[in-house]
Order: sequence, then C-alpha cells, then structure tokens
Amino acid sequence: MKDTVRKWMRLDPIDMNHFEGWLEAMAQKGLFFERTWALGIVFRRGEPADLRYRLNPAGNLWGRENRDYCKSLGWEYAGNTGKYFDLYVNRDPEAPELHTDPVVQSYALEQIAKKVKRTCIALTLLTLVMLVLIFLPFFLLSTPIRYQLVENPVGGNLLYLGLEILSTYMTIRTYRAFFRLRRRLEEGTPPQRDGSWKRVARRQRVLSWIVWALCIIYLGALVVTASRAWEGQLDGLNKPVPVLSLTELENDPALEPLVDGRWEDGQDRNNYVVFSCTPVAPEQYEITQWLTDGRDYEPRLVTYWYRLSLPFLASPLLDELVYQYTQYNYFPEEYDVEDISLPGFDRAVLATDTQWPGQRLFLQKGNVVIYLSYSGNQDLTSRPDPLEELTAFYN
Repeated sequence: MKDTVRKWMRLDPIDMNHFEGWLEAMAQKGLFFERTWALGIVFRRGEPADLRYRLNPAGNLWGRENRDYCKSLGWEYAGNTGKYFDLYVNRDPEAPELHTDPVVQSYALEQIAKKVKRTCIALTLLTLVMLVLIFLPFFLLSTPIRYQLVENPVGGNLLYLGLEILSTYMTIRTYRAFFRLRRRLEEGTPPQRDGSWKRVARRQRVLSWIVWALCIIYLGALVVTASRAWEGQLDGLNKPVPVLSLTELENDPALEPLVDGRWEDGQDRNNYVVFSCTPVAPEQYEITQWLTDGRDYEPRLVTYWYRLSLPFLASPLLDELVYQYTQYNYFPEEYDVEDISLPGFDRAVLATDTQWPGQRLFLQKGNVVIYLSYSGNQDLTSRPDPLEELTAFYN
C-alpha cells in the first residue's frame, strides 16, 4: 500500500471553515495533509487521529516570525494551500485556538477579501461578456439559427456557455461562504464547527460531475463533428447522398459535366459534395452539379440538405433560408416568392428569378429542410416524386 494518496479538492480553501472540517475528517480516517497538487491534495497515510487544522493568511506579513509564534502555541506549519493561505495543524486537543479573537482574525483576512472581491467581479464580467458574444448574433444576424446553431460545430457554443455559467456559479458560491464567515468574525462570532462541510462537499461534488460531463460532451462534439466530415466529387462517389440528379432533370444527352480543372488535387468542384455534422444538424450536405452543352447553355443545381436533431427548428430554418437566398426583403422586384403546395411536404416555398431563368425551391418535411438553387430551363416542381425522395434519404 502506498504511503500517500491523492484526492480531488472537494472544497476550496477559500471556504475556510468547511475546508478545515474536511481535513479534520480525513485525519480521523488516517489521511493527513501532506501537500497540494495540481487538482487536489496529497494525503499521507497513518493511524487515525483527532487533529485540528487552521488556515492563516499567506504573505509577507505572515512569514517566519508568524510561524514561530504559532508553533509556540502548539500550531505547526503544515504547508501552503494556494495563493491565499498557509495551513497549520495541532495534535493537542487541549491547546488554545490559533485565533482566540474573531474580530482580530477578521482584520487578518482583509487583504484576502479585497482580492476575492476583484476575482468575483472579473468572473461575473467574463460571464456577461460570453453571454453577449453568444446571444448578440441572434439579434444582429438575419440568419442566427443557421449560423449559430445549425452549422456551428458545437451548437452555438451553448455547451461552453453552460460550462462558464456553472463554473462561475460554483466559484462565487464558494467565495460567498468566505464573506459570510468574515462577517460573522467581524461581529465577534467564532467559527462554528458543526460538520456542515459534508453537505457543502456533496453539493460541490454533484456540480463538479456536471461540469466534467459538460466538458466531455463539449469535447466529444468537437471530435465527432471533425471526424465525420468529408467531401469529394460526385463522379465515382461510393457513398449515398440526397441528390436530385441534374442530368435526369435536364434529360438531354448532349449535356455533360462542366469540369472545374483549376484545383491542383484534380477534384471537380463543379460537381462536388461536402458533408458536415453538428449536434443540432447531424447530417448536412452541400451538393453542386454543373452541366454544359459545349455552347451557351450551362444548367446548374446547388442543394443544401439538413436533417435536424431539433425538429422545432426546421420551419424557422426554412424561413431564414428564404430570407437569405431570395433577398426579397431588400429587392422585392428580383424574385417572385410564393408558398406552394407539394405532395408529401409540410412546407414549400418557390422563388422565381424575374430577370434570369431559374428557380429557388425551399422544402421542409418533419425535421428535414432542403434548399435547391437551380439555373436552367426546367421546372423543379414538375418532378414531385424525386423531390419527396430527398426527404426520405437517411444515411
């Protein structure tokens, strides 16, 4: 059996009364404070004993002379517990308390109280800034659902915001315990040793589990979204994709793919598919098809296909796509936009360009949203069966 054991920091030393109670309970189990480490405390094993631990402010005013004075009272220096406190231990249950005057002890904590207040203010401001940065786009952008939720790899950073709020709450709640203790000391009331540290430690443990769970989910979302993404040209693709074939739509054997040969990797970006994944939209496809007859006619079809994990976002997403890709709110003369009825769809919006041949079709069925941007002479709505097959696609 090892002589030492490492434990997570169940209570922050700034919560002085409860932290001292925790260390005393550990001593009764035969675990004695040895030193701190990055995430907690190293305990030394031994025979269970009733020890008293007390925290004293660290710093220049509490140097060697103070340690010698404490030792003369039976309190030995046990180590440092962070940037605020030194720890003292007493093995004599009859020895006087390290601090016999609560008011004087409160004065000794004055410098720590100032630092803690500044930390609380900084954490609160940081959380408010995060709130503004995350939610402000919902008021400034015309398409916040698409860019902040649907296409954001971590769901609009909402998980990160939850982590930030929860961590700030835990820290400020701990600091409140320090200020509560100091206020009682100022009133002349000595600290209560009632074993309430157990309740506080349980709450902190539950909150810590939640924080760790959110961290795992957050990192997992990043890993999954990055690992699942892929792209490639349509010719020779061995994966199923929700594609409305432009070749079948045109039904003209004279049309051939308009190859984009500008890329060094040899990929044809004119006939290409890009797949991405986010928690809100675990399946997203952007598919481009471009044909040519070798002369003047070059039909093109771009498809955006989304399967949402939150179905209630489907209709708002469709509204944003209509708003973004027709611009009829700014230039109403460029498009004729109308709601149409298509079999098998919950919603369908057709936008016809008034200046150029082509259509923009927006479809929604359940949790699937589709946007088709077509430049050509055909009518997208004349082929309802292939359109409905798009919504039935499932990878």
